[in-house]
Amino acid sequence: MKSLAHASHPTWYKSLCATACRAVPSGLIAGLFAAGTACARSVSEGGSAFAPVNAVTHCLWPRRALRQRGFSLRHTVTGFAIHEASAIFWAMLFETLIGRMPDARQRQQPVATAAAAAATAATAYAVDYKVVPPRLTPGFEVRLSGKSLAAVYVALGAGLFVAAMLRRPSR
Repeated sequence: MKSLAHASHPTWYKSLCATACRAVPSGLIAGLFAAGTACARSVSEGGSAFAPVNAVTHCLWPRRALRQRGFSLRHTVTGFAIHEASAIFWAMLFETLIGRMPDARQRQQPVATAAAAAATAATAYAVDYKVVPPRLTPGFEVRLSGKSLAAVYVALGAGLFVAAMLRRPSR
């Protein structure tokens, strides 16, 4: 009888692990792009750079998070961690879309990758603002205009695209 440590894993498990291994760096990059955009747009709209990231914690501290403008360990660090985890979640969808492309050459085509990134960002927006209850929205909507909110999701898609392009083998 084989021990569990030596048991072979089913194909779906190996595929999930491979997708997750790609999604972590992709999500971290995309999350940085989106958070950076949220912070920059908040400043350009006359707000605090930290306010949008702090607002992410409204799921934990509903009243305090939305009032917090400056840096805070509780709101800024926790908000950034939640945001990055969310970006990794969306990167799982992106990497799954990329992984389902029929051949390796198509996966490396910028147009196909951009389409997958755009589809992922659009899905993230739809779920974040049309599906989940208000308590689970990202919170950016409280601190940013609609135009800036759109820029955040474009930045998320751009980050996913950049991560995939950086991973392409050099010619």
